[in-house]
Amino acid sequence: MESRFTALRVISLVFKIIAWIALIVGLIGAVGGLFAGFSLGGQPGPMSGMVGGPLTGIALFVSALIIAIFNFMFFYAIGESIYLFLSIEENTRRTAYLLQQQYVPRRPSYPPSE
Repeated sequence: MESRFTALRVISLVFKIIAWIALIVGLIGAVGGLFAGFSLGGQPGPMSGMVGGPLTGIALFVSALIIAIFNFMFFYAIGESIYLFLSIEENTRRTAYLLQQQYVPRRPSYPPSE
């Protein structure tokens, strides 16, 4: 059967690519936050508060990692759900075609036997 809904297939692929990009950027940001937290250890910040430190770096790393994983799962699930709907449509169309073929009235053999 012919492949239909090409635009939806492309959109699904784009969502999967966005998911992988979001995961990679999130991982890089998490590691960058970890390094920033360790390198800014004990620096005086605005309003004479302390900025950075190992605990801040670890907290930033964990939170950025969790956000990156959720973003990846969200975008990847959107792409997969589009493929799911396309598969349901294709299987429904195939089933309808097979049912039509099954219930076609049988023609009598030629010449008709009496």
